[in-house]
Amino acid sequence: MPGQKQFKFTNELIFIPALGIIKSDTTNQKLNLSEQYILLYLIEHVNSAVTKEELLKAGWPDRVVSEASLFQAIRSLRVKLQEKTKGEIIETLPRVGYQITQITVEKYSNLSASKVIKKTAPFLPYIAVAISIFAIVLTGIHFWLSGYKYPDKPHYFTRTTMFQTSIVTLVATSETGIGELQNKLDELHLAYNQIDNAPELDNVKLYAFKGEDSYSLAWCRVDKNNHCLPQTDFSYQIDEDGWSLFKLKVLQELPLSRQDPIVQTELAREPTSQVFLNFIDDSGIDAQVVYYYITQDEDNKLNFSYLNFISEEDTGYHHAMSISSAALTVIENESPFISTIEVKPIMYHWAYQPNEFVNEDTSTAIRIESKVKNQFLGKTIGYSYLLYQQPFIDLVLNDQVGIYWVHNSEKNAKIFNYKRQLLNQ
Repeated sequence: MPGQKQFKFTNELIFIPALGIIKSDTTNQKLNLSEQYILLYLIEHVNSAVTKEELLKAGWPDRVVSEASLFQAIRSLRVKLQEKTKGEIIETLPRVGYQITQITVEKYSNLSASKVIKKTAPFLPYIAVAISIFAIVLTGIHFWLSGYKYPDKPHYFTRTTMFQTSIVTLVATSETGIGELQNKLDELHLAYNQIDNAPELDNVKLYAFKGEDSYSLAWCRVDKNNHCLPQTDFSYQIDEDGWSLFKLKVLQELPLSRQDPIVQTELAREPTSQVFLNFIDDSGIDAQVVYYYITQDEDNKLNFSYLNFISEEDTGYHHAMSISSAALTVIENESPFISTIEVKPIMYHWAYQPNEFVNEDTSTAIRIESKVKNQFLGKTIGYSYLLYQQPFIDLVLNDQVGIYWVHNSEKNAKIFNYKRQLLNQ
């Protein structure tokens, strides 16, 4: 159902999907992501029986959980919906599941969430460094063994809404950021609706992130099991001043499928994972490819090496930007996402060389990479978060870069199966 609507229950409480809250005249109850997904799914199927299996998929689309998690979520929803008697709003159907039968649909005038999903943007990259090339770049590489700085972990706010059969997840570090992000997405929707013969993009999984000085969009088209379809995942990094360019460059010819970029280099062996990042600016750099190389040490910790390339917009040629490595450790997850990963810098080498094809002052790629460089050189601990996961593809939020898809090689399935076990602990 369109995100610009709110839903009133028989006890006069109102669910506002755009804000992720249940409100009364005196209180606001914040729902977590699983609770929002479940309640939206029940509302979408009002007056219909919904099985527990359906709600498990709707509430936790990115992982497998037990029925106990569903029971806990339903119990929490009953409390937040202020049910005076069990089943007053969410009716239990023995041996079947649950349903909602009485609800009033109202217009929520402050939001038009349908705007976002209709157009989305391509895939964002992370980076992998080939272990085999480190001997070549020892000059200028710095190693640190102690003295790490531990900044406060960011606190993230989330909001979910639906458009037709698609769910939109908004992420920011403040409620103000969520509002700014929603306004930008509304603006994109209006622009998209003005395009002649714009294709309908139903069955889309969309994430949007408001960072400190940029926005990220990441999405994919999904199958009946809510899994991303091959070659339909995209993500973009957009500077705060880059929305006009985004509408001009992307929305006019919205890509529906993508090709994996090919980076020809004799220095790198086949990566464990790849990230593909797209930028919208006038710098002459339009994309980035990151190769990950992953090893597992004796303590079962994962060590990542990154080889980072940028491509020229006019020629498509790729140039090395940086080489780095870090130790990744799954830590206690206090975020609203699947897992929290601590990124401890080990080594960084800046490989980019200025040239006449690039305007460095306007480059989103160079700005982001400079932040990563400063983090590594300053021995500052960083954090990444797992937002979505299915076999061979993850959606990651990094506190410096933004959101991006990580494609995992089938040849390295053993390492990644181990990684998934860690992340799901």
